[in-house]
Amino acid sequence: MKKILFSTFLFSFVFIFSVKAENIYRPYIGADFSYNKAKTNFIRPDYEGALLNIGTTYNTYFGTELFYHQVASRAKTLEAEKKYKTSYRAYGLDAILTLPLFSKLDANASIGIASYVFTEKFSNAHHLSDEGIGYRFAIGTVYHLTDALAARLNARYIGFDHISNLKHTSEYTLGLRYYLKED
Repeated sequence: MKKILFSTFLFSFVFIFSVKAENIYRPYIGADFSYNKAKTNFIRPDYEGALLNIGTTYNTYFGTELFYHQVASRAKTLEAEKKYKTSYRAYGLDAILTLPLFSKLDANASIGIASYVFTEKFSNAHHLSDEGIGYRFAIGTVYHLTDALAARLNARYIGFDHISNLKHTSEYTLGLRYYLKED
């Protein structure tokens, strides 16, 4: 049921805001720094990571973005002699809605889906990994520094499906986008 609602919302999102807008294809590449705070059944790990993305705008209001996200492993001490490291990586697709506010400032919202792989490593050489789907929802702003360069700040909620012990994560990103030549 969750997947049907998500798919319906995503299709509506794309259709409504791409209908009467002039087509302007502007591909871009970008890189972001991220800070994540996860909620699990046992601990609340936080992570720093990097995102690489490629995307395009189709018109003034709508675009899509493919991304790859890798976070650095975070070590925790469970007992005096036991250490525990966690990390994750993800890749996926976001649909982005943009609302121009001022000449150089835009508000944006996105909805997306991604594949997440979480890894746990214990000091006794025992490793576990868990893979599942993440449903992503974000809001943020884009500030256009020049015609070809923009800075983006986002806050994102990610809910997980089929990943044991993990409920959701909050993600905060700050990054740059370089827009290729306009068609």
